[in-house]
Amino acid sequence: MARIIRMMPLSGGDRKHYARELARTEQLHAELEKKMVAAYDVAHRLACEEWNARRFLGGEANPSPTIAAAIQAGFTLLEVKCGACRHFERVSLPDLVWPREKPIHSLGRVLFCQPCRIETGATRRPNLICLCVPGTCTEPPRAPAKRARR
Repeated sequence: MARIIRMMPLSGGDRKHYARELARTEQLHAELEKKMVAAYDVAHRLACEEWNARRFLGGEANPSPTIAAAIQAGFTLLEVKCGACRHFERVSLPDLVWPREKPIHSLGRVLFCQPCRIETGATRRPNLICLCVPGTCTEPPRAPAKRARR
């Protein structure tokens, strides 16, 4: 659709009124744009938190928020854990070479457990655990230390 170009009136009173309305409309547009960006941020954050809750309860990884939505919401780390060797890893989403429009659960088919691949040559795929904000994640669970023999 072609943009409509409205010519400014030539008379003094109409021109002043048009200039005031144009400035008011531009200001209103800027305010609405800020509100829209804030609403998108809240929506992306809620989508990531809902996905985390579903994964914690043992639900499916599909559907999941997009990688771009997770990064925009501040969830830049993805926790994964290998089911075979119990290796725990945090993957940085901004560092991934993967389309940002794809959902997070699509990473499950391209990530491999590196220790399993090195030790046994098997290409095991880790489980997607949750999304994390840097600095708020808990430490990975550690196995208790074994007692020394005497």
